[in-house]
Amino acid sequence: YLPLTSLIIIHISIMYKIFICTPFLLILTQASLSKINSNATIPWEYPLFNQCDPRWAEDIMDTKTICSVGCLMSSTAMGIAGHGIPIKSIEGHDVDSTSKTLNQWLRENGGYDGGNNLIEGVVPEIDPTRIFWSDDDFHVNNDIPYDTVATYLEDGRVVIANVNDGGHFVLLVGYSSDGDTLFVNDPGYDRDTYSYKDDVVGYRIFDMI
Repeated sequence: YLPLTSLIIIHISIMYKIFICTPFLLILTQASLSKINSNATIPWEYPLFNQCDPRWAEDIMDTKTICSVGCLMSSTAMGIAGHGIPIKSIEGHDVDSTSKTLNQWLRENGGYDGGNNLIEGVVPEIDPTRIFWSDDDFHVNNDIPYDTVATYLEDGRVVIANVNDGGHFVLLVGYSSDGDTLFVNDPGYDRDTYSYKDDVVGYRIFDMI
């Protein structure tokens, strides 16, 4: 058995690691260790918005919450935020784009179809001089070559991939020299890569300046 003083020292050491080291570990997680991989190219930095963040998880879109169905909207919010485009609040002030503020703007401006689906063509109304969308940017298949996706990311286009057999959306943030790995900001799951060949089934693409 260890003496009481030793147990106290061990306890203090453990608590020190929890409270001092955890923020560092969280930073590494948010930076995504796999994105530090030398094969990864991350042309543009975007914030990560979790759709189940308690600050907006229970906010209603049409009939369901952001936490339950807000992956496409949250991915769009990340794209807008990464390009530094403000959103007008209900009070008329410029606010940063988040899942909460974009959802509020969409609700006020007819941005949903009544079934919790984002109407992409409404998004440019946030700032028509900086956000652009055309029907050609709606892809229901993985019909864009990997190298073209990489070029889009280098050009700063906001490329949102449809994954999980069509049931989820993620913001693409980088690509790999292996020609298959796509690095993402995932609003719903704790992962930062998807396979171009095996996972992606479509895209939504915005131009933002």
